[in-house]
Amino acid sequence: MKRFSLLGLFLLCAALMGAPSAHAQVNWTLGDVDAASHWGPKAATQFAATVDKATDGKLKIAVYPTESLFKGKDSLDAVSKNLTAIYRVAGFHVAGEAQPLELLDLPLFVPWDYEFRVKLWDALTPAYREYLAKNYGIYLAGILQAEPRMIYTKTEIKSLADLKGRKIRSAGPTETEFSRLIGLTPVSVAPSEIYTGLQQGLLDGNWVADAPHFFNKGYEVTKYIYDVGSAGAGFFVLVNQKALDALPAESRKAVMDALPGYLAELRKGTHGGATNGRQWLVKEGMTAVPVSPADRETMTKAAGTVVDNWVKRLKPDGRKIYDQAKAMIDEYNAKKK
Repeated sequence: MKRFSLLGLFLLCAALMGAPSAHAQVNWTLGDVDAASHWGPKAATQFAATVDKATDGKLKIAVYPTESLFKGKDSLDAVSKNLTAIYRVAGFHVAGEAQPLELLDLPLFVPWDYEFRVKLWDALTPAYREYLAKNYGIYLAGILQAEPRMIYTKTEIKSLADLKGRKIRSAGPTETEFSRLIGLTPVSVAPSEIYTGLQQGLLDGNWVADAPHFFNKGYEVTKYIYDVGSAGAGFFVLVNQKALDALPAESRKAVMDALPGYLAELRKGTHGGATNGRQWLVKEGMTAVPVSPADRETMTKAAGTVVDNWVKRLKPDGRKIYDQAKAMIDEYNAKKK
């Protein structure tokens, strides 16, 4: 009996010593796919500082840019399993697991009108929030969409014919399919390996947007911009719900109060990138090449095929999100005619 009592006392003491104090520091990690100089990690660093100040250092958030925490393709799984508390993930990175997150990446689907895009993101957030909570135990802090995507090449382009068979880095299933349909040879390469691939001739070019191409110093290894203006990667700020719920009330409030500001900075970044990215690249010596009407028609037809094929694969919860987006886009386009 005495032995049991001593063991019980030992276990009780161990439990009390191991239990986190209400004032103990909590450490979170936040992953991002872009370089540290990009607006994504910069906004994340500002968010972490805001939370640190609001909690008097009780919640520390370490920011890991350039996929240095988890690769983009592993990010949804990592947040779902609470291997990281937060990740700003591109929809195309996780389209194989969660197809609806690729909706904003569909080629030539969402019009480039920033005010309209904001309305679309906000309108779709509740449906995406429900989808991610139900299927992955994730709280969706918000949505945004990067600038329209172009093709950047090392050699001069005058038309689609000049790109036939060229090895172009593409991101995600729909951009890969679109690339094939317009005559390119799509190549899958991690974002952190694009620069080296272009430098060493493993790639002839890549799909991305002006601002990230600038921040990743793409102008050093490419000289031409084929002005396609397709899609714009959808980004989702994911937070593990259990990690959020486990925080002390004051720290949880600090996170929830700071998240809208984080989203606002991210959206400000994508708007600024769309406004200024091109001039940054031109200043570094890059040349923009317009898309001819004939090539635009070819691309539009190919994009329609990609979208149709994508919709056929959707499950009911994804179809609900698509139908909502399609209705808003159709209404917008009808007013612009």
